[in-house]
Amino acid sequence: MSETPTRDPVNAVLNWVLALTTLLGAAGVVVLAYVQVLGTAGCADPDCPRPGFGEAGFTLIVYGAPVVAAATVALSFLTARKRNGILVPIGGWLLILLAFLILLMTSPR
Repeated sequence: MSETPTRDPVNAVLNWVLALTTLLGAAGVVVLAYVQVLGTAGCADPDCPRPGFGEAGFTLIVYGAPVVAAATVALSFLTARKRNGILVPIGGWLLILLAFLILLMTSPR
């Protein structure tokens, strides 16, 4: 049973707005990651008890967030007019928000 395209253009517009704004969200996450890394440049052990998210976490977030945003936009070409197509940008935003929360929770204080 295949999904039929929706006739409501509002759903398609909302889908595209959410999909394209994931690009901005991913850029914000990458900037936050770099700001946090640059903020730890003068940290020593007693000053920064939590060192952050580590090299692997940094790499995953910095390269993963733009990939998620690009995949969201690419998949929206296929799903924007489908009935449940809105789930693609919502899923992309959830992954970007997860990366943002990880950055906030692991930031050195």
